[in-house]
Amino acid sequence: MLGSALGGAAIYAGLKNILDNKKRDPEKDHAIAHELVWKCIGGAMQSSMLYIGDKLDLYATLRECCQTEGSSVTAVDLATILGFNQRWLREWLAQQAAMGVLQLLPGQGDDDESLHYRLPKATAEVLADPSSKEYDIAVIACVPSLVNRAKTMLPEAFRTGIGRSYDEPEVAEGIDRQHAVHIRDIFLPEVVPVAKNGHVLKLLQQGCSVADLGCGAGNLVIAMAKAFPNSNFHGFEISEEALIIAARNIADSKLHNVFLHDANVDSLGDHVNTYDIITTYYVLHDAPNPSELVAQVRKAMKRNGTWLLVDIACESTVRDNIAKHANPALYFAFSVSCCMSCSLSTKGGAGLGSLGFSIPVATKMLNAGGFNYVEVLLEKQNARWFVVS
Repeated sequence: MLGSALGGAAIYAGLKNILDNKKRDPEKDHAIAHELVWKCIGGAMQSSMLYIGDKLDLYATLRECCQTEGSSVTAVDLATILGFNQRWLREWLAQQAAMGVLQLLPGQGDDDESLHYRLPKATAEVLADPSSKEYDIAVIACVPSLVNRAKTMLPEAFRTGIGRSYDEPEVAEGIDRQHAVHIRDIFLPEVVPVAKNGHVLKLLQQGCSVADLGCGAGNLVIAMAKAFPNSNFHGFEISEEALIIAARNIADSKLHNVFLHDANVDSLGDHVNTYDIITTYYVLHDAPNPSELVAQVRKAMKRNGTWLLVDIACESTVRDNIAKHANPALYFAFSVSCCMSCSLSTKGGAGLGSLGFSIPVATKMLNAGGFNYVEVLLEKQNARWFVVS
């Protein structure tokens, strides 16, 4: 689920460096713990302000107002354009400038007409330009919901061992938005052309049958259907919320080579020896029973078919993930709140979690499921693509 969704995130960047500083002793130096606590509190509060900027299209409006060199905006301007309360905008703009998102331009006076703010072009790409390869704010949409779980469901989950499924609108929205960028910038241009030495690309261009296991909102099947009109694409999903969004997205696309399946009543495994290519996009580490999904793929895939499987690039042990992963604190936090929680949402769930589908785990599981060929095709932006057959 996550993977690319967290590829560029750095909410807690720098915390590990505090503890790694050998000149300070965490057994004696209380300041280390104080800094950890307040950096985390600050990160959470600042994330909430990013969420507001994204949710209310404030960044999109700022980007539009600051396109020309030297242009700027005031709280008065934003209130006029958006119809929002000027006092609230004044405080939010000041917070964004203090945070470093906006530049407060030099000048005199402290009234709303005198305080001019600019959203730098590079920052605008990251926060408000989904067409850019630098776009990297999408996951902020799910952060309030996940943080709220610490108050609402995680205490009970720690007692019972039972988590919560992925079926939550804003969680799905944020991750799907980020995945759309990864599909456009990594999967289609870098993964598909080299899979099986170009064989996969040739099949898609000529026309073949493709299934996406755990299609979410339909981003992958829609993108592939547009790119390869001679092929047919079938999305399988169990989440009721995702099925509703995917049906709407497919209808809006007006594509005639995309088909949606409610996997609760029409599972992938019911379609025996049907598909030339199967894709699975950040699903197995979230699944309560990933081995059963592997078995479904084995049944549904044609004898000479190909499975393109992506999951989070991780190490094999807790120690190695903490030592070597780019942002282990963040990934483990998302795991507790979302990924592992989803995988433990039913009794006896596998509980792999965000950093649980390592190469040894993947190889063992896939071999046990009847797949003899498992190759790591690409690792990029904390994503690991496997070619399986």
